[in-house]
Amino acid sequence: MEDREISILVIDDEPLAAKSLMAILQAKGFSVRNTSFGKEGLDWMSEGFQVVILDLKLPDIDGVEVLRRIKKSYPETIVIMVTGFATVDTAVSVMKQGAYSYFTKPFDVEELLSSINTALSELESNSKKSRLLDNLSLLYQISKEMEGVVELNSLSTLAAQYFGEVARMDVCAIIIRDQDTSEFFFGAIYGVDRTLEYLGERRFRLDKKMHEQLVVERNAVLIPQLKTPPDIIRQIPVPDLASLFLFPLSVGTTVVGLVLFAGRQPVTLSAEVLERIATISQEVARCIENATRYLKLKQNYLGAVTALVKAIEEKSFAYKGNSEAVAEYAAKVAQKIKLSKEEVEIIRCAALLHDIGKIAVSEQILLKKEALSPDELVKLKLHSIVSTSIVRHIDTDNRLVPMVLFHHERYDGSGYPEGLRGAGIPIGARILSVCDAYTAMTTKRPYRQILSSQAAMQELRRCSGTQFDPDVVETFIGLFGEKQ
Repeated sequence: MEDREISILVIDDEPLAAKSLMAILQAKGFSVRNTSFGKEGLDWMSEGFQVVILDLKLPDIDGVEVLRRIKKSYPETIVIMVTGFATVDTAVSVMKQGAYSYFTKPFDVEELLSSINTALSELESNSKKSRLLDNLSLLYQISKEMEGVVELNSLSTLAAQYFGEVARMDVCAIIIRDQDTSEFFFGAIYGVDRTLEYLGERRFRLDKKMHEQLVVERNAVLIPQLKTPPDIIRQIPVPDLASLFLFPLSVGTTVVGLVLFAGRQPVTLSAEVLERIATISQEVARCIENATRYLKLKQNYLGAVTALVKAIEEKSFAYKGNSEAVAEYAAKVAQKIKLSKEEVEIIRCAALLHDIGKIAVSEQILLKKEALSPDELVKLKLHSIVSTSIVRHIDTDNRLVPMVLFHHERYDGSGYPEGLRGAGIPIGARILSVCDAYTAMTTKRPYRQILSSQAAMQELRRCSGTQFDPDVVETFIGLFGEKQ
């Protein structure tokens, strides 16, 4: 313990004895202050002393009272009592108040030093146990919150928030590594006021030195004070960043991402904070790996389902390209009404898949020129249910399913499958309804001739407020009316 910077406060009303004890303690490497008064000693406690050597008899306040106040405000502080007037009752009293040990003057200095070192060792051991319990508690909390989160964006946002709260630096970002290309992109950023969606679109590589240290050796990079900002800092639109700390997120020998900390002041991270970051990183890395695998599976599944949609549409010229056209219209309408970029992409995806359930509807019904019988109409209406059952496999957060399921609901409540009305119909489904109807009217169908764009727009406006959301209709006509 002698090589550590330990601060000791000596409160003793015998100046000569106190100075002698100070000289011995300083020679052993301790930082020592001394006072003869209990009140002054209490005022100094805010300086962070690990050990107090306290005389029982003081000129201004009783030593037992000083002990009581110290243990109340600073319970972790080691207090060793010394006195020239020892009694058994006094010894019992101070030990009950929380004193670590009790010495009678004149005492053996080596025994006192031994008591100090033993107490410090116990304190350090208890501190490690306490930190371990805190870290385990935090890890359990994170595991519970991340349980079931498989979307990379949501997971990254949650992780960035946790790391940011632990490190308390100005900026914290989760950076994902693409295992196929070794490029990096931002999953989430914490500490920036505005949403920076475009960050996720930026792909970049680490410079050779950083790549070697972070990816190959899996070691952290700490730059306490930035002189020339590295490329990775330039990716973050936050001015005046002065320090950088990068910690690799790895599963086994594979780095799946990085956690970036940056500050406007020179960075200072305590051993406890670093230990916490290391603890959290293990769980975050595991979850990122799972989310990345899920994303690839989702993309593969989506690709396969989209190919199936095209194959279904290819069977009939009347439906060829229908879903792609609906998707383009729907995405532009969603952008116009200022939905988020993520919502726009979800609506585009829903539009591509909204009619995949027609695979369960016979061609005899789909290509029939005459009016459908009630039984045939029921079978046709089932396509939205079938579409939903297919889409559900890639829709873990249940955002695609409502759009696909309800795109045949009507604004006045007379649609299917549940008769939803007005704002009770998801906005994505209301958009799809208008775009799907327009596409159907302006392409040739077995049961009727193609309508002109102008006639289709008039039909949308005629059904505005009954079949369609009036706001969506006006947005659609505003976007495509004059162009068409």
